[in-house]
Amino acid sequence: MRTFRDSDGREWEAATTFGSYGALRLIFSRRNGDELRCCDMQAGTLRDAEQELAAFTDTALREHLQSAVPWQA
Repeated sequence: MRTFRDSDGREWEAATTFGSYGALRLIFSRRNGDELRCCDMQAGTLRDAEQELAAFTDTALREHLQSAVPWQA
């Protein structure tokens, strides 16, 4: 899991998880809020996805957040 701030200074947490049919997803949850967003990852395994998340810069996380869609369980 990673914590970062968006361009408006709000704090978010990013984590990896499995989506439908085993797809890997990047999940964003806003701290002190109820917003959840997600986007697909291209990694082949959860371990690869976690390593990719660890390597992202805060700028890359902000870019992924901007392209993320609202989470639907």
